[in-house]
This record gives sequence, C-alpha cells and structure tokens, in this order.
Amino acid sequence: MTLPSWPTDLPEPVGDGFRIARGERRRRSQGDQGPPRMRRGISKSVDQVQMSIVVSHNERARFERFYREETSEGALPFLMPDWSRNGDYLTMADGTFLTDAAGNRLTMAVTWPCLFGDQLPTYAAIGGHWQLSFVVTVLP
Repeated sequence: MTLPSWPTDLPEPVGDGFRIARGERRRRSQGDQGPPRMRRGISKSVDQVQMSIVVSHNERARFERFYREETSEGALPFLMPDWSRNGDYLTMADGTFLTDAAGNRLTMAVTWPCLFGDQLPTYAAIGGHWQLSFVVTVLP
C-alpha cells in the first residue's frame, strides 16, 4: 500500500501557526532529596506539529477531499513535507553552500510519515479565504 502524499497544490503553513512539540522520551525519577534523575525512557515517541494554512475556497475543497477520501477521515497515515527543513540549502561547517558537479546548490528533502492528531481540522473565515488549523502526529 502506498501512503497518500500531502497535496502539492496546497500552500505551506503560515509561520506564526507552525509549532513542533517534541515527544517525551525520558524517564524521570524523583528521590527524597536532591535533583531529579533523568534517564532514557523509550526509544520511540511521537512529535506533535500544530499548523495553520490560509486557503482559498478551491484549496479548502482540495484539503477536504484529501482528509475525507485519501486519509479516510484522518484515520490513515500520509506523507507530508517537514516545512521547518524541507528546501533548505545544505551548508558546510564554515557556512559555504554544498553544490553538485554543475555548481547547483544542494537542498534538503525531508518528508514525515504523519497521522492527523487529536485536534481535528478547524476553519475560520478570513475575508474571501479560510484559515485552516490542525495538528499532525509525526510517526517514528
């Protein structure tokens, strides 16, 4: 089974609505005295990403088709670009850009396997557009 991919015809999330919350991977033990002890707990946990995109009426319809049909109302996993890193140029330690043999800058291509999270998509009208907000869970 091939995972559906985030529609390329939808815009990237707006900056102030994009937040990544790391999943807790540590185990904490509090003794009677002194600071708590921390150790590695689980090797895999999930990160939560809150995002918001501003879409037109047609883009909203495209998102709804993706959500309802391609991910079965958010029940199926899908692939989504990591907008915090996807498309960034690769650089060396001194800040110079890495290039290929033709001199073209190399970019990162980062994709997450995701599920829609606990906060299901919400819509808010903004003039002739819609602000679409939702949370995705990044799978390990």
